[in-house]
Amino acid sequence: MRPVIKAKFKVSPGRAGTIFLFILIFSVSPELMAQFRPPARDRGSLVFSLENDVMLKQDEGYTNGVQLMWVTPELRPDSRSSFLRWLARLNRKLLGSKERAREESDPWNNKRRASLSLVQGMFTPDNLTAKELIPDDRPYAGLLYVSLGLVRLSPVYQDSAGVAVGGVGPLSLAGAVQRWLHKTYGWTYPEGWENQLKNEPVLELWCNRLWTLVPPRISFHGLQPVVKAGIGAQVGNLMLASAAVADLKLGFNLEPQMDTFVAAPFFNNFFAGRANRTSVYAFVRLEGRAVARNLLLQGNTFQESHGVDIHPLYGQLSTGLAYQSPQAGLIIYFVLRTREFVGQKYKEPYFGLTFSFNL
Repeated sequence: MRPVIKAKFKVSPGRAGTIFLFILIFSVSPELMAQFRPPARDRGSLVFSLENDVMLKQDEGYTNGVQLMWVTPELRPDSRSSFLRWLARLNRKLLGSKERAREESDPWNNKRRASLSLVQGMFTPDNLTAKELIPDDRPYAGLLYVSLGLVRLSPVYQDSAGVAVGGVGPLSLAGAVQRWLHKTYGWTYPEGWENQLKNEPVLELWCNRLWTLVPPRISFHGLQPVVKAGIGAQVGNLMLASAAVADLKLGFNLEPQMDTFVAAPFFNNFFAGRANRTSVYAFVRLEGRAVARNLLLQGNTFQESHGVDIHPLYGQLSTGLAYQSPQAGLIIYFVLRTREFVGQKYKEPYFGLTFSFNL
């Protein structure tokens, strides 16, 4: 949804590059680093993510997504917090465990974390001025959910699993937020939210694994390549799908165990807390999906509503720049996917921004 960035951030491609360069200079400068050290105790990370098509001058399809997330400190059985101890037990139960002796001999064998997220997504057809239902375009839809994610990380592979609980429809507040912003700032008023999907609870489960096929052992004047590949799946009344992913990174001081791809409904980039050293890299990710059900396109599950026929297979390209340090992390990326439904006349490219700050 165009106004979210325009109203809040006013980010242009040039400004985004300036922000990225400033953070990079700040991170690698010894004088500045001496003034800002990460806290001695790991308290996890706060993460803000935004996805929007404003810089492409578009306002249809997946038009806006916002995420607020807390990534926990490293999960240990002896944590002082009973909640973190419970998450550690749950992580081991769902993602597997190794013998204690092996864990002690390999400190990266079982790095585990969890995440708690609040996510809202907005979806609109191409014509925002039409009050009547548009039968050959996707329905208006809003999605709001909370999620719990679990990750298990090593240089060899990265596992994740999670659950999301929420709903689609007017209770997601997506329509109310978009209409208020457009009316307040004088942008094209979306007239068709009365035709949005009806209220329906959403329960979604996901899991995936990435393997590090090429670790950062080779260096070309300091540049290191890393190649990962993986599979994942989503199961629930929001989406029923499987995916295959190939991920290529090229940069400095790469640590495969410090970031991963998760098969959550949205915001699939995941920074695994505090990095050991400053890392800067570019990445290209290719994803192919097989979809059996997509509520946001096909309509409500338990009652009649507008929907369109989906393409069972589609692909997605993501590319961008990332920075990660003991203090913070930043990803700026671009996403382009093939058409998702029959009769789709437009593509849905968008930009994304994820910023994490280590507590």
